[in-house]
Amino acid sequence: MFIGVPKEIKPEEYRTALLPEGARQLTQLGHSVLIQRGAGAGAGYSDEDFELAGARTVLKAEAVFREAELIVKVKEPIEQEYGLLRDGSTLFCYLHSETRPALVEVLLSRRITAIAFENVKLEDGTFPLLAPMSIIAGQQALFQGMQFLWNHRGGIGKSMVSYPGLEPPRVVVLGAGQAGLHAAKVAAALGADVAVFEINAARIQSIGAQLPANVHLLHIPTVALEPYVRKADMVINTATIPPNSSDHLIDRQMLGKMQKGAVIVDVTANLKGAVETIDHYSTHDEPVWEVDGIVHYAVTNIPGTVARTASQALSSAILPYLMELAERGSVAALQDNAALLQGLATISGILTWHQSGRLQNRNWCSPENALFTVLDNNKTGK
Repeated sequence: MFIGVPKEIKPEEYRTALLPEGARQLTQLGHSVLIQRGAGAGAGYSDEDFELAGARTVLKAEAVFREAELIVKVKEPIEQEYGLLRDGSTLFCYLHSETRPALVEVLLSRRITAIAFENVKLEDGTFPLLAPMSIIAGQQALFQGMQFLWNHRGGIGKSMVSYPGLEPPRVVVLGAGQAGLHAAKVAAALGADVAVFEINAARIQSIGAQLPANVHLLHIPTVALEPYVRKADMVINTATIPPNSSDHLIDRQMLGKMQKGAVIVDVTANLKGAVETIDHYSTHDEPVWEVDGIVHYAVTNIPGTVARTASQALSSAILPYLMELAERGSVAALQDNAALLQGLATISGILTWHQSGRLQNRNWCSPENALFTVLDNNKTGK
């Protein structure tokens, strides 16, 4: 199979989904790997690294999309890439298609088999291709936010590292998934007093033993959030409250009671979701804004700040799935791999991701039914 890796062109995106070692394994199995020049540069991998691994490098993205049967990348195609997508090809990347109706239209019209990293789900309910980036985003959240407590970044001059004899910094983490768990671990390692709020009591029980004594796991329907938020130096949100929700974990009224100069880092960044005043995305160039004296940070690709580590973590997670797609073809791989099938967003002009269907008012069906239709059409020659 021809596998293509275009260079990421979304602003401030430096990751790559395939490393030279992955390219080596694919080419040793007889597959052709086509890399756009510079695709790995942001993560510290040169064109020569890929060439020595057996991949072929080309100058322009057009050649990658034209020749490849399977495109693997980090972020969803953006508008400049829509016209490059090859009819009937397979796309494997983070898609988040529910908020991108124009992309969905292209995927359907081009009859592309699109599989979203973020929706690949194992039987135990975990998301193996989302987890690596959630972990890194959680780890980095504190480091990203703490800069805006520093004087030379306009902050109040508060250190997030504890000092003997002084009251420790206070951190509130909303959500105890992978991102929240690792955010709490980093904050605790610096000596902060950390309160993690989680709605799932079973999750609290399952992770309690993993956390140090200065992390307090709290059940959000049972323990009041506001007193902790009022005293926090930093709040890190990893909870997945839907965008434009009528209910927020931190509303404007609660925000007004926080310490001036405190920082909110919204890892999830659902606009007007968990935090009412997170109403737009920010960028690494302009990462923060203030509301009522509280610093807000809502950069959507936090892992992109550590592109080498993030690329290594992502590539190691996706490579087994990528090799299965390459070895068996997308239809056969989807047929036999239930986790991969859960990530299916579109196939043969059929929308299979329910959130895109509901939010965009489109017809959709389950991945299982769509795959059955495709297999039946293949048998009958339709």
